Amino acid sequence: MLNDYVSYNNDEQFKKILNDIFTDEFMQKHTKLDNFEAFRYSSAVMCTWDSPRLVFSKTLLDGFVRESTDFDSWDDMVMTASDERFGKR
Repeated sequence: MLNDYVSYNNDEQFKKILNDIFTDEFMQKHTKLDNFEAFRYSSAVMCTWDSPRLVFSKTLLDGFVRESTDFDSWDDMVMTASDERFGKR
């Protein structure tokens, strides 16, 4: 049973950050997809990207990330995209 659901406020600022860090160049370099829109569409079963709150199972989304990207988890993907876009922490 999956009981590892997380929830994030998905306001316009958060959506903008995700779109800023997940550039087409990043997605083509690190994933099997052309852009972040394709990633969102492909992972829609796990996460409703347009809702006011993102609610998803870490296990399911991390599994999708492992299958379709160079990363082991969603968190790793977000951190690497942030580092590449804004510089290392």
